[in-house]
Order: sequence, then structure tokens, then C-alpha cells
Amino acid sequence: MRKNTLTALVCMGVLAMSVIGCGHRETIADTSEPGNVTEAKKDADAKGKKVEIELFHQKQENVDLYKTLVDKFMEENPDIQVNITLGESGTKTLISRIAAGEVPELISIYPWNASYKDMTAEGLFRDLSDEPFMDRVNEDVLKQCEYEGKLYALPLTMNAFGLYYNMDIFNDLGLTVPKTYDEMWDVCEKLENAGYQAFSFPDKNSGRVVQLFDRSLGGCVDHDFAKKCDELVKGNYKVTEDENIRKFAEAIVKIHEHCNEDSLGYDEQPSYEEFTSGKSAMFIDGSWAVSTIQAMNPEMHFACTAIPPISTEEFYTSGSIDTAYAISSECDDEQVAACIKFLNFIVREDIAQEFCDGDKNPNLVKGVNYSVPELEDINRYIDEGRFVPSLARVWTQDLRNNIAPDIQALILDKDVDAFLENFQAQIEEYYTQRD
Repeated sequence: MRKNTLTALVCMGVLAMSVIGCGHRETIADTSEPGNVTEAKKDADAKGKKVEIELFHQKQENVDLYKTLVDKFMEENPDIQVNITLGESGTKTLISRIAAGEVPELISIYPWNASYKDMTAEGLFRDLSDEPFMDRVNEDVLKQCEYEGKLYALPLTMNAFGLYYNMDIFNDLGLTVPKTYDEMWDVCEKLENAGYQAFSFPDKNSGRVVQLFDRSLGGCVDHDFAKKCDELVKGNYKVTEDENIRKFAEAIVKIHEHCNEDSLGYDEQPSYEEFTSGKSAMFIDGSWAVSTIQAMNPEMHFACTAIPPISTEEFYTSGSIDTAYAISSECDDEQVAACIKFLNFIVREDIAQEFCDGDKNPNLVKGVNYSVPELEDINRYIDEGRFVPSLARVWTQDLRNNIAPDIQALILDKDVDAFLENFQAQIEEYYTQRD
């Protein structure tokens, strides 16, 4: 039996709203150029009103960056008020907003992810295919963001998952970055013998738990596990009989023998603090973590590489589109114009560079100078084609939400057989087979 709670919630949200037609598209004069600030202010003063839009984003690590850029935008466009909202629980928060009929005007989305494809299918986002700002973005990535031949989001950055390590600690102890899991356990023991904690995990955060799980599964175990999911729902494959998935589950148990003792009681902040303070020497996270780590400890020397593979000898990384913006189809014409003006602003060369420098993730805007030494290995893997799209591309939010407690139970109980049975059952129940 298949379930899609997301679609149900979205439909509830759509039914709860009074739908405002905004199919009309106008040509917007781009007043985001610095030289037009004075004229824009005079025009706004003459009109005596502001258009209000809500910018909903999901990037805790970029709160200050967004405030800086939005303040600049409003200074250049005084007739527009941009109210910033951070979605504390990411996609869950957005789904709740949609279900309640409170859809933000400008929305941070993940266009590769199954949940957002469902939202697009429901008609929640405006078609942006013909907007000029799309010409500022990498064409290959744009092609991968299409839904039924159209573009509903402007992608700005992508991310990749990897193994962060404290370079000073590794150098002091003469350690090399582990290339296999046997080497990983050896490094963990040497770190512990020297008085360090090997890892810190934020396992209280269910979103982070399943994020680490699906990216490690795709990058380290099976680069096309989505095909296995298709075969599973047809009855042709069983997770419980896959030796590589068993090894993966066993590795999850073992790595938690070398981390913070009460990892299931840790959220993101204390885990970051243990890594940036030097208490733990390694940390597994996405490329977005660079900005947080640097903000917490500007003097820290660290780098990020791929997590050791389980089923192959080749290193791969896994990730997704990290920042992309869609415009709600519920906007009125003035709000649409304001949102389009903001998206033109965010891809403008000087602003795109400022966003790139602050965000640190691999950037997709043409002409941006991207240089983040800490991610040199990860970017090399991406450039060499050793990059696997996250399983969130095909796993709906329902499936991810239901897998997360099973992973946490595996961490707590260490029962690999029970986990594999539960994982099998969750895919059978919640995975929607691709066409």
C-alpha cells in the first residue's frame, strides 16, 4: 500500500486557501542596480506604500547572511518590505504552513527532492522558465531541476556530504585520513588513546539522522539505491538479504561506539561545539557546515573529504541542490513583481559573489569566483563525476520521517536484524515507485 501524506497535506492547504490568480506576467524594470537606489526611493516615497513579501528559508547557518543581503535589497528597493522567516524544521515546517494555508511568497525549496516535486505537481509554485535570471545559472544543473519540461525554482548552490576532520589534531598525532572503515576504527582508537573523542553526532535531530543515512547510503554503499527501491516494491529485492546494507547498518552501530556518549540527546549546536572546540576530532556533515565551523572557531584548521566507501574502493560524495528559490502561485501581481526583483538581485554579479563567499557551498551562478580550500577534496569528486544525488530525490518526506526513528532505534538498541526488517517495511509502505 502506498501513502503520500505530503500530497494530502498540500491538498488540505490548497483547499483552505482562496486561490488568487496570478498567471499574468509583466516585464519588470530591474531597480536592483546600485545606481537606481535614489530614483527607487523617490518613487516609493511618492506612492507612500510598500509591497510585503515573506522570504522563507531553511538555512540556520546563513541567518546573518540573509539579513545582510535582504537589508541591501530593501535599501535599493524601498518600496518592498521583505520579512525573513527561518523554517526551524525545514520541510516539515513548510508542509505545515501549506496545510494551514499560510504559503510564503518567496520559498527556499529543494527541487531535486521528491517532496518538492509533489508540491510542484500540486501547482504550488509559479513557472519561472522564461525569467531572464535563469540565464545566470549553470545550464546542466537547470536541466536537472526541470519538472515536466519547466522550471519552477532558481537554483543557486548545491551541497555534498563528507567527513570533516581537525587538521591540527591529525597532524599532531601523525594520523592520516581514513580510506577504509578498518582504517577508520584504527584512527578512532588512536584518537581516544590520546584523550580525544573521535566523533560527535546530533542524533536527537531526526532530520539530520536521516540526512546522514541517505547520503551515506547513496555515496558509500549503493550509488543507485533508488533502483533497489523500485525492485523492492515489485517484490524482486529485499533489504534484509543485502549484505552491503547489513555492513552499512553494522558500521552505524560501530561508529557510535566512538562518539559522544549520549548522542541521541544531542542536537546540532552541542555537536558543532564539540568539534570546533577540539573535543572531537571528526564530524560528518554537509558542505554547508563550513560557514558554521568558521563562525564558531575562526582559527580552526579543518578540511572535508569523502566518507570511506563500504561496497567499492572508489570515493563518492552525495548531495543535492542546497539553495533554490520558488515563487508561490498564490502571490498577487505586486508580490510576483517584488519576488522577481529579488531573484534578479540575488544573481547580480556582486550580490552572487557575496552570497557565495558567505554560504561556502559549491555555487551555480555564472561568473562567481568559488574558492573554499576546506572543500577541495569534495569539489574534486564533484568535478570528476563522483557525485550521487541524494536519495531525497526519490524518497518522500513520509518515508524519511518514518525511517528516522528506526535509525535512532538502531543507534540505541544496536539490533541490526530488527533495523533491516523495519527498513524493508518502511520502503514497502511509503516508497512511491518511479514511472
